[in-house]
Amino acid sequence: MTSTVDPPPLDEDEVGLLDWLRLQADQNVPEAFAAAAVPVAWLGRTSTDDAQDPTLSLPRQLDSCRKALPPGFVIVAKFYDVESGRTTVENRGKSSAHEQLDIPIARDGSIADLLAEAKRPDRRFVAVVVESIERVARVTYVSTKIEHQLEKAGVALLAADEGIDHRSIPNINRSDSPYRKATPTLTRRIKQAIAEWYVLNMLELTWGGLKAHTVQGYNIGKPPYGYLADKQKHPVKAKAREGKTKHRLTADPVKGPVVTQIFQWRTVLRLGYDEIAHRLNLDPDRYPPPDPILGEGRRRIGLWTGGSIREVLDNPKHTGYMVWNRRKRGHRAREIKGRVNPPSAWVWSPRPTHEPLVTRELFEAASAVGRFRQGSRNAPGKSTNPSAKRSYRLRSYVFCDLCQRRAFGEIHKGTTYYRCSPDAKYHAHLPWFAAHPRAAYIREDLLTNRLCDFFKHRIFGNARHALLTAAAADQNRQAADDAAKRATKLAAQLEELKRRQDNLITELERFTSTGDNDVDTTLRAKIKERFAAIITEQRTTTGQLRQANEDVSAQRPIDLNILNRLPQHPLDLDQLPEAELRDLLDAFHLELRFHPNHNELTVRITISHDSVAFIGNALNVTREDDRHADAAGSGQLGLLPAGRPPTSNREEFGQHLGYPAAHFYSL
Repeated sequence: MTSTVDPPPLDEDEVGLLDWLRLQADQNVPEAFAAAAVPVAWLGRTSTDDAQDPTLSLPRQLDSCRKALPPGFVIVAKFYDVESGRTTVENRGKSSAHEQLDIPIARDGSIADLLAEAKRPDRRFVAVVVESIERVARVTYVSTKIEHQLEKAGVALLAADEGIDHRSIPNINRSDSPYRKATPTLTRRIKQAIAEWYVLNMLELTWGGLKAHTVQGYNIGKPPYGYLADKQKHPVKAKAREGKTKHRLTADPVKGPVVTQIFQWRTVLRLGYDEIAHRLNLDPDRYPPPDPILGEGRRRIGLWTGGSIREVLDNPKHTGYMVWNRRKRGHRAREIKGRVNPPSAWVWSPRPTHEPLVTRELFEAASAVGRFRQGSRNAPGKSTNPSAKRSYRLRSYVFCDLCQRRAFGEIHKGTTYYRCSPDAKYHAHLPWFAAHPRAAYIREDLLTNRLCDFFKHRIFGNARHALLTAAAADQNRQAADDAAKRATKLAAQLEELKRRQDNLITELERFTSTGDNDVDTTLRAKIKERFAAIITEQRTTTGQLRQANEDVSAQRPIDLNILNRLPQHPLDLDQLPEAELRDLLDAFHLELRFHPNHNELTVRITISHDSVAFIGNALNVTREDDRHADAAGSGQLGLLPAGRPPTSNREEFGQHLGYPAAHFYSL
């Protein structure tokens, strides 16, 4: 035999509230739900399916809400999503993750559908219930915005863990009490703040853990091209029993040398991404293409592309250091765009953690090639642009020394020139623009003749040591003189600052009152301000002087012994085919810089220990072409020996040549 206990009588406020809710139900709920005293909608949410099990979490949330509802409250609609709690309001409800899961709850729609129905006059519910307020959103702004949207539509937002008390539900039917109660609102706002704090705190802890993971040399994600994963037992026993591992990087014996070759082509020959990809695709067995991580628009094409070359060159893990945080991951639902972080934001291990495929210096040199090559192509011959009519042999090597911009070829009255003409629209604000001619020209035959003479006598000639020794001595002496003059000037500035400082101290010591306290106070304050400004200027000048003295001490003579590795080869650059000429000039990192106002031409080359091998190979190609004039030589430079990271030691040689104004003209 069972006994029933009558519920306690309702007070006047409770009766008034239930009457209001029933009135709302009569006005807004279809006849099919007339039996429901107070119809409510349930709102559920779980994070992405890789962080939780929605098939367990959502039914638990629904059960918690049913148990917390007072008598007379009936759930008539169920809305839920499987998405991040940090998703913006505009992107809520767009996830389709629930479709991949067998969730045992009939779904009436997403939170976006709930908000849309709440605004309709024929909505099925008068209140919305959630397990806890963080199920609405993990961001305080988003959570309160959704709450206000429901409130504006006349729908109450209830939370099971806050306790659903009739008297705490907003009562818009009574004018003698506020719509929202103070204490429940404060409690909810605190819970919303805690929910957001929890997310941010977990992000901070995760960030610190990933930094420690990087410092210890463990890789995150797929091993980069050129490396294999050296899997190791997970240090956490529970995760190790599940078969989880951590991995370090070990060099791939097949793909590792390919990475070294890519960096050599990029730094020594300054090849573009597409040109490097083209060379690698000529021998796919020797240079196997990478396998991308499929998904998000990526697919396997079985070839090298400019993008895959860039991925190799941009990855600092090839230097032997473990690096993390190179990219910021994008989140479409949170309106966060993915981007490449600046190098200053990268997290480096303090020391190498795996075998390097290139040196760190070479990696930095490869990164700088893009700025030099911008707007230029490697391939010989005409451009693929339909409007291109001819090719210029020295294109991409000629620069204006006044504005540092690359000059372009042009035919004028049958003579080939290289022209520099800055556009006032883009350059008028720069300091050099006022002194720059509207258009400055230099003849190609002048450049070719002087370039041939430079290589014939100073690089491959018998007297190259004597000629370059004198030029190097002048260059070193000029650099030392410039650094010494700067140091002397800065020292004089320090002396002047010291004199001004002493004068202010003397003036302050001799200070006599003017009889007006306000004037005296202001005057003393001004003297102190000037004294503080002098101290700041002294510190800045002292730092500059220290750097200038270090520059003087760092001056070293150019090592001409590297020339001994170059053959003494009578070479006429003017007779070389364009493809072979460009390979040779790229190996020397040639720059031809002319100054339109000084009638001066500077020939600058850079010789490194790695480029010597390329240069020698290119010269061998030209010798073979000389002996076999009927043979078609490709002119492509050979490979450097694989198996060791290329070095970055290099020497720069330059010669300043003055020419009559007839060789230059400006408009």
